[in-house]
Amino acid sequence: FSVRDRNTTMPTINRTALAALATLLACQSSLVLGFSSLPQISSCSHLNGGCVGLHSAPTTIESNIVTENGSKGTDDVNELATQLLSTCAEYGQIGSKLTEDERATIDTIASSLSPYTDPAPAQIDLQGTHELIYSASPGGSSGAIGPFVGKVTQSFLDDVRFINRVELFGGIVKVELNAEREVLDESRIRVKFKETAFYVFGNEVKRGEVKGSGVWNYKFSGSVNVGGERMRLRVMQTPSTFVIVQKE
Repeated sequence: FSVRDRNTTMPTINRTALAALATLLACQSSLVLGFSSLPQISSCSHLNGGCVGLHSAPTTIESNIVTENGSKGTDDVNELATQLLSTCAEYGQIGSKLTEDERATIDTIASSLSPYTDPAPAQIDLQGTHELIYSASPGGSSGAIGPFVGKVTQSFLDDVRFINRVELFGGIVKVELNAEREVLDESRIRVKFKETAFYVFGNEVKRGEVKGSGVWNYKFSGSVNVGGERMRLRVMQTPSTFVIVQKE
C-alpha cells in the first residue's frame, strides 16, 4: 500500500499485533496440545544454543500408489485427496470449532486414504516447507490463538530438526516451535519439542524452553494430483488428526 495508507493503518495493525502477541504468550503451553501431553515451559531470553540431534533414518521413496488387489489406484487416491482437501476447506482449518459430525466426516475420508499410502511413510525424506490444511487439535498447533487464526507451516531443516511455525497478519507476529523427530518404525515417529521463539516485525521478543514429546502415527503419505496441481499429502494422528500438504 501507499505511504499514506501505511501511516493511517499501522497504528491499528500495531495494536492488533500486540494483542495477538499477548495472547500467544499467555497460551504458549497450548502450542503442542494435540501433539503430546501438556508441556513444561521455562522462559529464557535470547538464547543462541543449538539443538542436539537424534539419529533417525529417513529414506527417499518414490510415490507408488497401489491398491490392495495390485492395480494402480491413482484415480482413486486423487479423488479421495480432492474430497479431503475440499472438505477441509469448506469446514475450516480449526477442527476444535467443528461439530462432532464434521470432524467424523474428515476422519472418515482421511482413513479411506490409508490403503493407498506410500510404503514406510514415517521414513520418507521430508524437505522444505509444508502447510497445515486441517488440525483437530484443541491447542495453538492448529493455528487457533485466542480469537485469531494463523497460518501454520512445518519447515524441515535436516533429517532430525524441524520448526512448526504459526504466523499472524502475514507474519507480523510469529511463533516458532523447534522440535526434533526420531523414526520409530515404518509408520511412527517420536517428536520432542525443544523451545519456542516469539517474533514481532521480525524481531525476537522472547524464547523459552519447552519440554514435551509425542508419537505421530502416519495414516497416509503420498504424491497426489488435486485440481491439476501435484502435491505431497500427509495425514497423521497425534492422536489429533492433521492434514498437511507440500506443493511440488
